[in-house]
Amino acid sequence: MLKVAICDDIKEYIKKMEIYIEQYGKENLVDVKICSYVNGDHLIQTYTKKKYDIIFLDISMPKMDGFKLAGKIRKIDRDITIIFCTSFYSILNAQKAYDVEAKDFLKKPVTYKKIATILDKVYNRKLINAEEKFILKIQEGVFSIQLSDIIYLQTKGKAVIIHTTQRDFLTYQRLQEFEKKFGDDLFFRCHTSFLVNLDYIETMRDTDLVLLDKNKTTIPFSKYNRKELLKHLAKRMGEVLS
Repeated sequence: MLKVAICDDIKEYIKKMEIYIEQYGKENLVDVKICSYVNGDHLIQTYTKKKYDIIFLDISMPKMDGFKLAGKIRKIDRDITIIFCTSFYSILNAQKAYDVEAKDFLKKPVTYKKIATILDKVYNRKLINAEEKFILKIQEGVFSIQLSDIIYLQTKGKAVIIHTTQRDFLTYQRLQEFEKKFGDDLFFRCHTSFLVNLDYIETMRDTDLVLLDKNKTTIPFSKYNRKELLKHLAKRMGEVLS
């Protein structure tokens, strides 16, 4: 999965960026999760380390400009890729971008080709440098699977099916073993038979969850877990529930 944030005070520009990013995901078979903000205050209030892989920041915004926002982000996350979006380029802007370790400038109006080139670099680097992988040994062979590519796990009889963005894997390890191995920062036991990746939850309904995969899969969750699930989602999103 590629997690992308956009921060711009012009909603029409945000919409165009969202269309381009979604197009990239479809063309390259990459799941993308996009969060958009119209001001820097909202973004920084909910920001946590590793929440996004890349952020597109407008330079000229009211209250807090892109450079000031990038400086705040850098204090939390040294690894995030920051791309500045601007209608004009200057030496002064280049120096400010260097100070916050921005990777590039996008000149408005943006093009799909430029967006795709940037996303390619970020996604390939994520695959190469991914820290969160685990080794799965099954009858077919040995596989290295990135945790961020796992959508959910479910029990089926005595087996566990691991649903990923690429394919499904069948193993006879217990679901409890994966729950312990993966921890509770990214995964949540929403039901006796299901362990879900929090980043893939799109909607929580009364008795099921709608997931962010190409099929909009629904999986059950116990109503007794609702409060705990909300806490985990809030923690993952960097928000505090009142």
